[in-house]
Amino acid sequence: MARKERIVELDYVRSFAFLAVVYQHVIGVYIRKPGVGEETAFLFGMLFHLLKFAVPAFVFVTGLVLFYNYYDRLQYPRFIQKRFTEIVVPYAVWSIVYMAMHHDLTGFNPETLWLVLKKWMTGTASYHLWFVVMIFLFYLLYPILLKLFKWTRHAVRGRAGRTFAVGAAALAYAALMWFSVRYIPAHSFRFDLAWLDAYLIKYRDRNFLYYSFYFFMGGLAALALPQFRVFLQKRWLWLFAAFGVTYAYIGYELVKHSAGPIVNLNVATSLKPSMFLYTVAQLLVVYLVAVWVGKSGSQWKKWLTMLGHYSYGAYLIHALVLTYVMKLLNHWEWTASGIGGSLIAFVLCSAFSFGLSYGLAKLPFGALLVGAAEKKKNSSAPSTPKEYKQAI
Repeated sequence: MARKERIVELDYVRSFAFLAVVYQHVIGVYIRKPGVGEETAFLFGMLFHLLKFAVPAFVFVTGLVLFYNYYDRLQYPRFIQKRFTEIVVPYAVWSIVYMAMHHDLTGFNPETLWLVLKKWMTGTASYHLWFVVMIFLFYLLYPILLKLFKWTRHAVRGRAGRTFAVGAAALAYAALMWFSVRYIPAHSFRFDLAWLDAYLIKYRDRNFLYYSFYFFMGGLAALALPQFRVFLQKRWLWLFAAFGVTYAYIGYELVKHSAGPIVNLNVATSLKPSMFLYTVAQLLVVYLVAVWVGKSGSQWKKWLTMLGHYSYGAYLIHALVLTYVMKLLNHWEWTASGIGGSLIAFVLCSAFSFGLSYGLAKLPFGALLVGAAEKKKNSSAPSTPKEYKQAI
């Protein structure tokens, strides 16, 4: 079997996405501080918009990696066992850690067991763990998604037909976003079946269907990766223009739907049509920047690559780290509020999260705590490995 090219820019995309997640959550803390001025609040809001690519980027990279490595051949039992060990086991461990911080888990009884199971299934042990529940379903259902992708690809012939299919998928996805952000709240839409209502309505923010476009977008990029890179580099000016226009529009929406000095970050939800268009433009720009970084001689490439390797563990850990970083920074007024304080919190949280993930990965059982970071590091040798392995 021919060896496949190692996709070096994916580490950079993953590191950008992790850093964006951390600063989003830092902003979530600082924007709620008493006495935040109107200008500072709106600056936080616009920065928050700038960082919203994080979750779609992780989904895009997941789709790209899966289609790149497993389009022609998939041994599903081995595939899913590996992903369960590298994704679900660390998730379960850190879920217990976060639950222990907020709940009394001492004593084994049915109520405690139900609490643990419910939080595991819904990703509610901490505010950031919903993402793991959502992303794992792409792995779990990958054989079905792959068959759907292949069927569509073979059913639609020619460049015009495939362009039409992508456009139709985008319109359908935009309609789903409208349904989520407009129709459901306005009509109190519910399903009679409790489990269906919970998954499709109550917990739709962690429903993989609401992020599926970015997954298949990654799949399309995977099947024509050299052409995809060339397209981005040739159209860079148009991409930045589209990003600028959509960024300005969602900024207008933020101002329109906020009351005076109170900025409502819920307006920045990814599950709305305008944010969908903005996210697609931003993802293309972020990937283009990653390609440029890969071609450059920047000294930051080494650190971004390492951060990309250990980003899953750092993601699981960062909410815990942020809790203690804020306990430290709240001792001083100049670090407890404002843009400057948020930047210090961001740097400290990112650095300590990465450091802990790196250190835990060195342990004999490190893969059970932070995923297979060490394996990924070994597989990234210059010899271009057969398969570019990536948990998330």
